[in-house]
Amino acid sequence: MQDPEKLKKSWEFQRAYQKGSKYWNRYFVIYVLHNHFDHLRLGITVSKKVGKSVQRNRVKRLIREAFRQLRMQVKVGYDIVVVGRTPACRLTCQETQNALAQLLHRAAILNPRRRDRNH
Repeated sequence: MQDPEKLKKSWEFQRAYQKGSKYWNRYFVIYVLHNHFDHLRLGITVSKKVGKSVQRNRVKRLIREAFRQLRMQVKVGYDIVVVGRTPACRLTCQETQNALAQLLHRAAILNPRRRDRNH
């Protein structure tokens, strides 16, 4: 599976913030906006309030890896902006994946796992 496209332009992020649906938990805020394409686009922001560059980059790496793991279950055709919050600095990779999966599920863009359908 190829990597999701990235949101790069400021106006793409702004459109997601203004028109997208917002979901949050302790660690992340996500904005989900239908994009009328046949692929996902991911944008990640982590504010300087979260910490110094080392912590911010770690949070971004955790988000990217968690998203890579969840990729096959996420419905296509959406722009997703993930905003890292300060408590996310202390997460493990698995905890990051669980926190993001919870938000994507709440946003109703996460398909159930294939093996769960058999039960």
